[in-house]
Amino acid sequence: MPGPPPAKIAGPPSVVGLEGMPDPAPRARGPKLKFTPENDQLLVDLKEKKILTWKQIADFFPGRSSGTLQVRYCTKLKAKTTVWNDELQVQKLRTAMSEYENDTWRIIATKVGNGFSPASCKDKASKLLELEGLDEPQADDEEDQAEEQDEPEEYGAIEIRT
Repeated sequence: MPGPPPAKIAGPPSVVGLEGMPDPAPRARGPKLKFTPENDQLLVDLKEKKILTWKQIADFFPGRSSGTLQVRYCTKLKAKTTVWNDELQVQKLRTAMSEYENDTWRIIATKVGNGFSPASCKDKASKLLELEGLDEPQADDEEDQAEEQDEPEEYGAIEIRT
């Protein structure tokens, strides 16, 4: 004998139409269902200012799933709203960049071997690039660049193969 049907798990209640909530977006029309700038702003406001769940946000966008809205927010909108105005964030970025550069030279020194330090490798690379005029990227045509890669200079050339 079959048991009772499984209970439905209720999600958060809809907040469309409640006081202080914006009007829902008009139903998207056409085969592509493009987001308008107004749709994007509503989506950001509902997520960041009203702190709603994706299901609640979907109630404001007839014809769109919560998954579609989440993907739109995470891939197109969230990054656009990131502002580097906190000095602590900027300092963390600087620290990460410095650590990355130090790690890079440590790896290079290990590959060079024979006890060369990361600092001596960085120094030598800087001098080589300066001597070769490569301290700034050159806008040569592709043919010249290909020739340079095929024929490294006799002394002190750095050859990087990928």
